Amino acid sequence: MMKEGRLGNSARHPMFPGAAGAVAAGSGRGSKQQCRFSRQRGIMQADLVYDVGMNNGDDTAYYLHRGFRVVAIEADPDLCKGAVSRFGKELESGRLQIVNIGIAAKPGVSDFWICEARSVWNSFDRTISSRNGLPHHRIQVPCQTFGWVLEQCGVPFYLKIDIEGNDFLCIEALQDRVDLPAYVSVELGDLDQFVTKLSALGYTEFKCISQFQFLPLQLPPTPEQLALEAGDTSTLRRTRDWVFPEGASGPFGEDTLGRWLDQDEVRRTHAHYSKLRDEQTSTPFWFGASFSFWLDLHARRGMPRAAGV
Repeated sequence: MMKEGRLGNSARHPMFPGAAGAVAAGSGRGSKQQCRFSRQRGIMQADLVYDVGMNNGDDTAYYLHRGFRVVAIEADPDLCKGAVSRFGKELESGRLQIVNIGIAAKPGVSDFWICEARSVWNSFDRTISSRNGLPHHRIQVPCQTFGWVLEQCGVPFYLKIDIEGNDFLCIEALQDRVDLPAYVSVELGDLDQFVTKLSALGYTEFKCISQFQFLPLQLPPTPEQLALEAGDTSTLRRTRDWVFPEGASGPFGEDTLGRWLDQDEVRRTHAHYSKLRDEQTSTPFWFGASFSFWLDLHARRGMPRAAGV
């Protein structure tokens, strides 16, 4: 069921210019504001993380807890307002930048659909925001390319992407960079498409991580998967001194479980579990026919590319 929203509200207020750490969208009012983080001539910054698809800020909170500076990108202005309230100290200190834009193929203003019951399904694609017949409404949001964000704020150590439909635009924007993030994760759609593109960029190792329990698809299964199948849930959805709430993306980089797989093995392993999913074989990676095979693809970069390669 669709409800008509107040169109143009977020376009009139693309950022929160009165809040420390706000960054303008690069078009329209406030476009002269820029990210306060150093760009360092396109070189990867080892203390910087991008949270592309900030949502309620749970991932951002974890990255800040780990000691990283964070650029958090979110199209929904109400979620950004909540994050400004939640992270006032971090914004004031300059450790956090909130960028209230949608990622698109070109700058401008576009319709964006708000899922009123599940903000994680907010999307430029109405079919995503209206899943299961949930009420939703349309707003308009300022949009920029992901390349613009990289130019403004620099290359991060870790790039998390979860924006319900436009994820691949972020991957494509990496192809013209001299330096790249050491680690990338993206909510998995077409595995072959993502692995092929990331491999061409120099990412040589991969993990498919279930977003239910943060277990990797691996053969043979990890000890953590075997423990879960035996009934032990004591170590799930937690790492170090952090417990991940429902909907959080979980750990990244070397804190993820399991071993890194090359592109051929990750394809074979994903195909194996996809067959089990189609057969509805019981595993910890899904909970019956009505549940999705919910995965994030994590990628680790190999040797840095030379300029222009």
